Amino acid sequence: MTDKQITAADKLRALQQSFATQLPERLATIRHLWVALQDNSVEAESCRELYRMIHSLAGSAGTFGFQRLGQAARQLEEFLMHLNDAAYSDAESVATIDSGLNQLDALANSGPDNAYAESSAITSQVAADTDHNRTLVYVLEDDHLLAREIVSQLEHFGYAAVSFPSTTDIILAQQAHPADAFILDIALPEGEQEGTRIAPQLQALAKSTVPLIFISSRDDWDARLSALRAGGSAYFKKPLDFSALVEKLDRLRGVDSAEPFRVLIVEDSVLLAEHYAAVLQAAGMKTDVIHDPARLLDVMSEFGPELILMDLYMSSCSGIEAAQIIRQHAAYQGLPIVYLSTETGLNQQLDALKMGGDDFLQKPIGDAHLVAAVSIRAQRFRGLNTLMTCDSLTGLLNHISLKLTLESELALLLRQEGTLSFAMLDIDHFKSINDGYGHPVGDRVIKSLARLLTQRLRKSDTVARYGGEEFAVIFPNTTAEEAHALIDELRQSFSKIVYSQENEEFAVTFSAGIATAPPHADVASLIEAADKALYEAKHGGRNQVVVN
Repeated sequence: MTDKQITAADKLRALQQSFATQLPERLATIRHLWVALQDNSVEAESCRELYRMIHSLAGSAGTFGFQRLGQAARQLEEFLMHLNDAAYSDAESVATIDSGLNQLDALANSGPDNAYAESSAITSQVAADTDHNRTLVYVLEDDHLLAREIVSQLEHFGYAAVSFPSTTDIILAQQAHPADAFILDIALPEGEQEGTRIAPQLQALAKSTVPLIFISSRDDWDARLSALRAGGSAYFKKPLDFSALVEKLDRLRGVDSAEPFRVLIVEDSVLLAEHYAAVLQAAGMKTDVIHDPARLLDVMSEFGPELILMDLYMSSCSGIEAAQIIRQHAAYQGLPIVYLSTETGLNQQLDALKMGGDDFLQKPIGDAHLVAAVSIRAQRFRGLNTLMTCDSLTGLLNHISLKLTLESELALLLRQEGTLSFAMLDIDHFKSINDGYGHPVGDRVIKSLARLLTQRLRKSDTVARYGGEEFAVIFPNTTAEEAHALIDELRQSFSKIVYSQENEEFAVTFSAGIATAPPHADVASLIEAADKALYEAKHGGRNQVVVN
């Protein structure tokens, strides 16, 4: 167990102790309210308050290790749920409630059922977050069925999520282990605006400002304004569109944030090159430095720069000569080459640009000027490159880029004598989704599958949108059996994602076909084999994975 895990376990044990310490007072308050109800005339508000307190205990006890207490509270909650106000005075109902409260007292006095570190739902999620660096989301929702569904949907997309039925429970958890994001219902049994009231307190307990997403059955101006003023980053009306919720959470958490720019520095002055590298790295960029231009092509193929920052005058060859050699390769035709030099002659600078360069920076250059100049040019290159190579809706590689990548991977495979698997996926009955719910909903389905593929698959795998509702995945060094296991697990997860449109909920599935190289040795035959396997999956009933 790591130090972080030990610290988390200590916090969680302290959290369980806090719950156990508060438990007698909570049960005494429940008992006092019940006695008051019997001594006085039954009031609707008092009945609702009794139900709320039992409901809160049912939702939290099991989380803190008191499973049997939680189950008993749930049974009493279900009994109270079906009583009208007058039935609270009925002798049979009184006897049932008395018996239920006595059982709660006895179970509370017996202590937790298991060690908290073994039983707590929070523990398992915190451990997952610690081990796998998953984003931890706390959900405040008193409807336990909806809360369970929110947690389930978030987990499909790689989040660690824990739900709480009351503000007391979520505050205790936040004190022990701060969350990375919150999803809060506005209206809770404690009050119609309880979610917005508690939000600032939760933020104050966080390590830093974290995303707040509010959910509600209300869609009026006042509810949305109160959520905004409480620090809400987003607002979703029930029934929830889980794919839209996850997509928003992704953006708020920076899941789609850009990768650092990659800058290759070509400079024969070692100290100067290292200075440029340090400045750019401090600005969040990745750099590689070479002092001998003869190594340029080899380093470029490995590093994949988005900009080359090159000295104009070097001992072994000039920057102009190096740029001309780079431009001989079609793959590097659009790559920005920025010269650095003390050259002040305008004609000489223009001649250098004519011979393959894109811009000219004058030495000496200030650090801020260097960062700004490189960032602007690298961003422009990345944007243009993305337009050419990636699908605009999903951000995945497009059809052409997929084939080029597959061709490169097959060439590497021939040299290494390994195994490569290639999968084609197709969303089932996609036309009926577009026809029945509209193209915007169809786009959300496509984006959610793209998100699932990129989040669940390995970094070595290449995911692309092949066209329409079709996707493709390249699995280097992967057998057909291994690829089948990966895709089939994704298939099951995707089928559990719930979409919502105009109060109607639905789920979607996909079919997939897989082929391998060898025996298929070229791009065309590999794609054709995978497509045939996909055809079999479609005509075999859909929602399945077939290996050619």
